Amino acid sequence: MSVDVIVLGLASVVRPTSVAAVYAFLAARSPTPLLLAYILAGLALSLSVGVAAVTIVHVSPPPPTVTSTGRSVAYLVLGAGSVGMALYYAFRDPPDRPARERPARPPGALRRRLAQPTVTNAAVAGLATHLPGVFYLGALAAIVADRPGLVSGLLQVGAYNLLWYAVPLAALASWTWHPETTRDSAARLTSWVQAHKKHLIVTVFVLVGAYLVVVGVVDLATG
Repeated sequence: MSVDVIVLGLASVVRPTSVAAVYAFLAARSPTPLLLAYILAGLALSLSVGVAAVTIVHVSPPPPTVTSTGRSVAYLVLGAGSVGMALYYAFRDPPDRPARERPARPPGALRRRLAQPTVTNAAVAGLATHLPGVFYLGALAAIVADRPGLVSGLLQVGAYNLLWYAVPLAALASWTWHPETTRDSAARLTSWVQAHKKHLIVTVFVLVGAYLVVVGVVDLATG
């Protein structure tokens, strides 16, 4: 198992949009079908991308130097993009403030769908919040560059996705076994994430971006 896959997977665990979506589903009368639709639709997309990438490289493997250099370049590009996104987000909005002090904003398309969630809306939200981004593309670059066997590569894709979907999976399990406490726990987590949303996003993107840049530079220097 690649260390990079684990690092990037852990960085994907707590994301404000996913936490907000899960809380909206738990607040509904029947959370289980909504959570299942959200998870299954998202997995259908993310696993398809990951499986396709690993399978293509396994069937038609490029030379080792190409995959190694490609990973280093991908890390540099994705790392720079991650830091750039962090800076954009840091200066786009004012600092985090309690919800009661924030000016009202018109709800976006995703928030409107989550206001009255249906199974279809949950599936669309699952797709929208799990489009392959910096972290997933970095993880796929790490997996492909290590040139694992097909089974090993697919297991690593599965491990990343397990971390990526940890919050909705945990919510589904908690609702199944402890429904009496799940909504309160989700409300506390959502409140904390929303109160620290900006700092959380900026910190994660800066750390991951710096990690990818450093690893990319070291790989190029030693490769």
